[in-house]
Amino acid sequence: MSFEDQISNKMFQTDSEKTFIDKVLARQDSEAIRMLMKKPKLTRTDLLEILYLLSSVEAKLLNYGEWDRYVILKFFVWIREFVKVAEQLFDYEDDLMKKDKEGKKPLTPRARQLIDNNQRLMEHNIKFLVDLYLNIGRTSLSVGATGLMEILKNKYEIVYPGAGGVNTPMGDQKQQVNMRT
Repeated sequence: MSFEDQISNKMFQTDSEKTFIDKVLARQDSEAIRMLMKKPKLTRTDLLEILYLLSSVEAKLLNYGEWDRYVILKFFVWIREFVKVAEQLFDYEDDLMKKDKEGKKPLTPRARQLIDNNQRLMEHNIKFLVDLYLNIGRTSLSVGATGLMEILKNKYEIVYPGAGGVNTPMGDQKQQVNMRT
């Protein structure tokens, strides 16, 4: 594959992040959360993935003081408690379905409806809390533009993977770029 083909493949890949700043800002994590939040019905795996994404890279960018950090972490614990109750609903549903299949206790349509309503209510509550949590966190980045300023005044390493055959003044070494304004 020629060098031009490699560049064109890298430039037009939609599933890859284009810049280090995209990675620092957790662009893919934000997109994954957005897609999960759009789902009409969440699975247990979806709920756990949301929790994982809430505590990923984006959380490290937040500009909190000691008290703010304490409050937002307590809020995360609150979200986690809601997810725990939702997981218990999944467990309860699994137990009821198992008993229903064995013929021990058939599940009535009314019982099925109650389980579905409770699960939907918990999902809506979790989505609401996650939206609020993300809003609080993301707006903290805009206070005095501190989130953007931190990104702009740091040094970043830029690595060009797959460009090993290209002769550059620095050879195959990593290049440092100072992004100060």
